[in-house]
Amino acid sequence: MTLIKRAPIPSTRVVSGFSRYKKQTPIYYGEQNILTFDTYLREPYIKIGDEKVMLITKGVEYRPDLVAYDVYGIPEAWWKILEVNNIFDVFDFKVGRTIMLPHTIM
Repeated sequence: MTLIKRAPIPSTRVVSGFSRYKKQTPIYYGEQNILTFDTYLREPYIKIGDEKVMLITKGVEYRPDLVAYDVYGIPEAWWKILEVNNIFDVFDFKVGRTIMLPHTIM
């Protein structure tokens, strides 16, 4: 595929405000208008002391989106829960694992 340079558009036009890609510039490839983003680099989380902890139960195993919805009301924030807990794959979001839930996701 070839890279086609176009005037940058704000990422918020193509992703939600809770997406991990919201701070990146979209990239277009080829004449098919395929949209992609640069590789996402995780931001280190600094504890501030008001975090909660949770034990993953069978009802939310492999489903960080359900936890994000229950805790923050925003299922799209699932990736932040994984990032804060240094989890790289939803299949590591298993029963019996204790996770930290920050007070806010912003």
